Amino acid sequence: MMKFRRSFPSLSNALFYLVVTMLCGVLIESSVNAQETTNAFPMFRYNSERTGRVPFAGPSENNLKWSISSAGEIWSSPVVNADGVIYVGSTDGNLLSVTSNGKVLWAFKSGDEIFGSPAIGVNGVVYFGSASGRLYALNPDGKTKWKFQTAGAIHSSPAIGEKETVYCSSYDGKLYAVAANGKLLWSYKTDASIMLSSPAIGKDNTIYIGSWDKRLHALNQDGSLKWRLDTEAKIDSTPAVCNDTVYVVDMNGKLYSVNSDGTLKWAFDLGGRSHSSPAVGVDETVYVGTQDGFVYAVRNDGTLKWKFKTEKSITASPVVDANGIVFISSWDGNVYALNTDGTVKWIVKIGDPLLSSPAISSSGMLYVGCVDWKLYAIGQ
Repeated sequence: MMKFRRSFPSLSNALFYLVVTMLCGVLIESSVNAQETTNAFPMFRYNSERTGRVPFAGPSENNLKWSISSAGEIWSSPVVNADGVIYVGSTDGNLLSVTSNGKVLWAFKSGDEIFGSPAIGVNGVVYFGSASGRLYALNPDGKTKWKFQTAGAIHSSPAIGEKETVYCSSYDGKLYAVAANGKLLWSYKTDASIMLSSPAIGKDNTIYIGSWDKRLHALNQDGSLKWRLDTEAKIDSTPAVCNDTVYVVDMNGKLYSVNSDGTLKWAFDLGGRSHSSPAVGVDETVYVGTQDGFVYAVRNDGTLKWKFKTEKSITASPVVDANGIVFISSWDGNVYALNTDGTVKWIVKIGDPLLSSPAISSSGMLYVGCVDWKLYAIGQ
């Protein structure tokens, strides 16, 4: 039953379209440095640089192990702590805490829909935003630590930097830096709304964010502008940072490779609109999905390596495991595992559209949410 066609009174038609067109842009962050390995999947895109690359293997077979029902559609991308506990948001406003065997530990009711992914910080504190514009910090038992109000809806995911500083983008066009105690440190205003792009943090603590002002912004740790790069279209994609190169996709489907000083290395035309966030493999191959249903693999020199066609639009973001296998979910209701040459390793058919991006745990399990109100676990 296609429950995802319900109305969303808290969102305008434009907001609804853009959230639907990409849940991949939701971000989550942890205080773990991007290049450090962790047994958890503590944020959207796995690490603080948002590479979407994990240091462990994903599921080798298409075994659907379990699913649990929520009280709303799951557009949020799951995250996993070091103990295997999964956190994911739902459009009914609940943030769920779920064990690795599919048991719900607790549900926290926020004031509005949750489209973004949580982030797991120091001592297991969980951060997430809601459509009401509130940024929440929850203790591991689900009790509120603090909440911070922005001036616009939050559909992206927070990032966590040094000293547990939480960075959060909002539809009001601002990037907020919030201290570990919930107090505002600073805010940076772009020239248009920020819908789904979430902050990425480089090894030098430079913070990157995309905006509807058609720019990629690079900020210093104090919130001052370092540089900004003009793009051809609005940005919903979350930047990925790898080896002093920043990758980002604009809504027209142009993939940009940018030097750490803000100069353009190259741009690749994906041939169709995109709201997917790039993943970067060990060999710096960049993977990204498009609205016309393709997964692209682009070499680090800006040439096409391969592309794979799914049956419907892709708005989620790919994840790459330690073996170079690419995992991606699609509006066709399938989760795909693709080999390094772009051929199919396996497919799991869920049925209803998948806007949620996959998360992979150190035990080799893959978790993904669906608009059918369920969270799915794939693996042995």
